[in-house]
Amino acid sequence: MTRHARNCTAGAVYTYHEKKKDAAASGYGTNANRIGKDSVKGFDCCCLTLQPCRDPVIT
Repeated sequence: MTRHARNCTAGAVYTYHEKKKDAAASGYGTNANRIGKDSVKGFDCCCLTLQPCRDPVIT
């Protein structure tokens, strides 16, 4: 009889491809979608009113 591989049963129980498939099916995790320009706040805009700041102050 021939010898079989030593680590033939040492593989992960939950493989990378199974994790990836389950993550895609559940919708949980990181998204690969790009967001539009209208959903990103401008650098010089207020977080509350989304209007450009007149006299910005950093404390």
